This record gives sequence, C-alpha cells and structure tokens, in this order.
Amino acid sequence: MSTWRWDRFQGSPHVLKYLRRDLPCLDAVIARVSGRTAVIQAGGNVGLFAKRLAESFATVYTFEPALELFPALCANAPEPNILRFQAALGDTRGPVRISGARRCSSRGPTHEGLGHVAGPGVVPTLLIDDLALPVCDLIYLDLEGWEWHALKGAVETIQRCRPVLACEVNQNIGFYGESQDGLRAFIAALGYVRVDQQQSDEVFMPLERAA
Repeated sequence: MSTWRWDRFQGSPHVLKYLRRDLPCLDAVIARVSGRTAVIQAGGNVGLFAKRLAESFATVYTFEPALELFPALCANAPEPNILRFQAALGDTRGPVRISGARRCSSRGPTHEGLGHVAGPGVVPTLLIDDLALPVCDLIYLDLEGWEWHALKGAVETIQRCRPVLACEVNQNIGFYGESQDGLRAFIAALGYVRVDQQQSDEVFMPLERAA
C-alpha cells in the first residue's frame, strides 16, 4: 500500500480522502483474520479496499452496484486475484436502483461513498450464498444501511465457513426500517460476538474462536 501511486487513482478528492482515512481500520480488521483464502467485500466503491485486501487474501470477491463507480473500481483495482461484480448484495434477487443522494443533514460534501439501495431498478442483486464458497475467511460490508439484507443472504455461508464479520452499523440502517441493536442481535443469533469497533465498522468473531 505504501507503494501505491495515489496520483493515478480514479475518484473524487473527497472519496479518496475518506478511503485513505479508513484503510488503517481495514488493516485492523485484517489482523483479526487467521485465514487468507477468500474475502467478500462490498460496497466496492472505487476499489481501494479490494486492492488492499488483494495484498492479503488469495481471492477477493468485491461488489459495487453503482453504474458510475464500477469502471473506477476496475481501473483502480485491476489485480488478477480480484473478482469484480457489478451487482448489489441482498437477501432477494430482484433488481434494484442505486441512489447517491445524501439522506440526512450533514456538513460533509456529497461524494461517491453515499450510494445506497433506493427501490426497484435495473442493477442485479445476488446473495452471498449464491457464490457457494467452500472457504470464506472474512465478510466486510459497508452498504449504507443495507448490511442486514446482505447478511440474511449469507446465512448458509456464515454457518458453513464461520468467517469474521465486519459491517458498518450506524443510523443508515433506520432508513430501511431496521435498528442497530436488531442487526447486532441477528449477528449474535448466528453465534457471534462483537470484538472490536473501527469508527462505525463493528467486527464480530464466531464464539468458538473469540475466547
């Protein structure tokens, strides 16, 4: 990562600033993962998280549904061990619309990191379970409130592979009629315990490995 040519990355100055700020948080999560075979990461945004994960894992599955962001992800993260999907993750397979509008008052600028599911549309949705992975070491989700839906579509994978789970937990969950505590309870019911928090990303380990 120290050798990356930051001046060549596609993306607005704002989103690159926020992603660079968050990369140390990603490093802290990676340090908690014992396996290095496969990781699922979404939203892919402009590809910096996938690029970093590709340095540590044999295979990275990254998902970015926004039509305008996917080309930047491909350009910024061309590593051959990254499998890139222009699709959303969820618990049903209906096509969705992605909006980049800011949903709450904030002093911060609008940038590419605000994309969220905003109803039916044309972008396909996949379930993590559709991948049928025999090994998954980490699932890392930053979906602007849609994390619960993606996890519901990953229950078989979680039960089979027992990956570390990292997901954003903040007020955006409320835009879909869910609650932060409800998401935490859902994860706990799968046999997980929270072991860390990096900004708004919470990290959960299987109970059998958390001691």
